[in-house]
Amino acid sequence: RQSFDKSTTMKNSAFLLASLVPAGIAVSYKPYQSYEGDNFFDAFNFYTGDDPTHGYVDFVSRSEAETLGLVNVTSSNQVYIGTDYTTYVPDGARGRKSIRLQSKQYFNGDNLIVIDLNHMPTSRGSLPTGCGSWPAFWTCGNPTWPDDGEIDIIEYVNTDKIDATTLHTNGGCDQAGEDPNSFTGEWGIGSQGNPADNCDVNAWDQWTNQGCGITGNAEPTRVGDDFNQLSTGGIYALEWRVDAYIRAFYFERANIPADLAARQSPDPDSWGKPYARFELGDSSSSCSSSHFKDHNIIFDNTFCGDWAGAVFGDVCGGGPGCVEYVQYNPSYFQESYWLVNFVDVYEL
Repeated sequence: RQSFDKSTTMKNSAFLLASLVPAGIAVSYKPYQSYEGDNFFDAFNFYTGDDPTHGYVDFVSRSEAETLGLVNVTSSNQVYIGTDYTTYVPDGARGRKSIRLQSKQYFNGDNLIVIDLNHMPTSRGSLPTGCGSWPAFWTCGNPTWPDDGEIDIIEYVNTDKIDATTLHTNGGCDQAGEDPNSFTGEWGIGSQGNPADNCDVNAWDQWTNQGCGITGNAEPTRVGDDFNQLSTGGIYALEWRVDAYIRAFYFERANIPADLAARQSPDPDSWGKPYARFELGDSSSSCSSSHFKDHNIIFDNTFCGDWAGAVFGDVCGGGPGCVEYVQYNPSYFQESYWLVNFVDVYEL
């Protein structure tokens, strides 16, 4: 996950090998793995270590999460991934109890990852809605970040209303040559006022660990409370083609393409322009597919930390600091949960 603007130590990540399907040829995806209903949590490991982005959070085990009611499958077969919203956090504790899930399955490209959901984490209290929050749905691997890349599919902090899909790599993944007419979104802004189109986390003209991110301003790609106000939810889809591209799409419920809704053989080429597109190629290209491999799918919901905490005062106003706000106001985080209908992964 990106954590730009101030100091940051990012998480481990990884992604992309090779494909036998040439770029530019119409492809047909077929179902590979579905995560939903009663079997959802069996497909994930519950991470219980410290948050690598220094969030004020205590990631708990599956057994503790189930005991506390932080995870469950509803009567309508929706997956609830929540946060403790009843307890004041004791002084000296790691932070508010929450969940980080990492898929047991690894992925190496030529995949389409689709998440259908009805609710994203947010906060609601004395400060603007969302303050203190830093949720993400993303992919990465292990063990040495950012050597094998990272893809943030959904990520936002505090009062953000629009998603930015972002890649993080080591040196040698530059998207400056990407055709701006190939996507509808806009590049983020680097430290010199320039487009943040270099995925290298150490790019000299970008914030620390910023990576290359595209915001879906035209759609808009709603996140947090703005997404929840739709009430019927929607879909985010990430297409990852080895030696070709990474593309991201967003659809509100009424606009989901029929082939995507059918969950059989979706064709992203029929959906119109993505809101984000990143060029990938061979070892001679400006961004080799070798930057990405062995990725887990990850859900997490942290608080404050290197990004949300760093900009908390700027966007949430005066009063308590981020940690104090999260520590002493459990009821503000009752809406800090994911409600997922399914995650589908397709392959070529």
